[in-house]
Amino acid sequence: MGETNHKYAIDQPSIVAVTDEKGIITYVNDHFCEISKYTAEELIGQDHRILNSGYHSKELFAELWATINNGSAWKGELRNKAKDGTLYWADTTIVPFLNKDQKPYQFATIQTVISGRKKGQVAHKETFEELSHYKYALDQSAIVAITNKSGIITYVNEKFCTTSKYSSEELIGQDHRIINSGYYSKVFFKKLWSTILSGNVWKGELRNKAKDGSLYWVDTTIIPFLDKKNQPYQFVAIRFDITKRKKVEAQIKLSNKKAIQYTQVLESKNAQLVDFCSIISHNLRAPLTSILMLVDYLEQTKNKSERNEVLVKIKPVVNHLLDVFNDLVEAIQIQYDTNLVLEKIDLNDCLKKVLVGFDTQIQDCRADVQIDFTQAPVITSHQKYIHSIFTNLISNTLKYKSPNRKLIIIIRSFLKGKNKVVLSVSDNGLGIDLVLHKEQIFKIRKTFHKHPEAKGLGLFMTKTQVDALGGKIWAESQPNKGSIFFIELKHINT
Repeated sequence: MGETNHKYAIDQPSIVAVTDEKGIITYVNDHFCEISKYTAEELIGQDHRILNSGYHSKELFAELWATINNGSAWKGELRNKAKDGTLYWADTTIVPFLNKDQKPYQFATIQTVISGRKKGQVAHKETFEELSHYKYALDQSAIVAITNKSGIITYVNEKFCTTSKYSSEELIGQDHRIINSGYYSKVFFKKLWSTILSGNVWKGELRNKAKDGSLYWVDTTIIPFLDKKNQPYQFVAIRFDITKRKKVEAQIKLSNKKAIQYTQVLESKNAQLVDFCSIISHNLRAPLTSILMLVDYLEQTKNKSERNEVLVKIKPVVNHLLDVFNDLVEAIQIQYDTNLVLEKIDLNDCLKKVLVGFDTQIQDCRADVQIDFTQAPVITSHQKYIHSIFTNLISNTLKYKSPNRKLIIIIRSFLKGKNKVVLSVSDNGLGIDLVLHKEQIFKIRKTFHKHPEAKGLGLFMTKTQVDALGGKIWAESQPNKGSIFFIELKHINT
């Protein structure tokens, strides 16, 4: 009665089979038939290969048989195949029954279905393997770091070390300031931290500094990991090295800038060429025509007094033609003068020499000349051009002074930023209506007031020289109030 109860208790949850010493099935319980979907008649007389799913190796079965033939129990997990082709996993124990000679004469197989658990394990294993593949792929292409909520690095991958040139031991325990290039402001990082501490992803491009001092750019994504209270407990930073791309972008930007500058130069040269053509057409044609007419008259007349009179008339026409020609030649020379010799210029000494040439005019009109070179007393530039610029601008202040008030000329220099110096010449003279003439103020042969000595070349020549020095010139002016001209040049610390 006790043995029957034990058998009943085992038969209820377990799959039970008995085989002879050769592995031929001699008994199966109802649960075996239910799980395998074979009848007892179909199973008895067969061996367990009827359930073989083909999943396990021959080596496993060889080891199984070696164990039980030695009289020891075998335990393991087997994947079997039912009659309808469905697969199921069974936790298996095979117990050998021994005769008097301690040799197995039959085997009892007791199995418990574990398909649900195995599915979970397989799924977990497959997920783990898939994640391992993702991690491998990420590690090959990306720079990865993990920090705690305080920003302390707790993990770096090999690519992080290769790019930063720090070892993992040098990085772990530090924060990301170890690779700070100093390129960004504190405000920038404050906004970054505000974003990720709020639980949001931050994306951007960062310029970092490696251990050897070299700089590299990374396209960065920082992802906060949130706890149950939606508070960040760690951050994962994934970066991609974009140094090559940034270098190409910088080269393209520089090339575009140079192209724009070159285009502007070409446009300026073209505009000047048009001006030169206009001058040749208008300013040279008239005196040349006059000379031809006078020469024709000279050839036709035989009267000595008339010939002398013609010769007297020819000379001023030729002198005017020579002046125009010389002005054009000087302007063209400036345009193509690429070998400018730069030297230290004491502005006070330079201006003193310029003012000597205007001494009589300044005294005649009792002009008040105020000079302030305190901020930038010495500049590095082209001596001849600076002398010419001062000469042209001061000449204009005297030429276009107001008849209603004492002339005040203010000449000064001041620094602009770290690498610019500005010269300014201001007066309280007639001024220029910039609403009407702003676009023409530096054009060749443009005058804005009637004056017997006005040629329209002074401001054009000044602009040409400033351009040759790589500087800028501009004006502020109001009619009957005065003008101020600014010349901005590169400042070289001396």
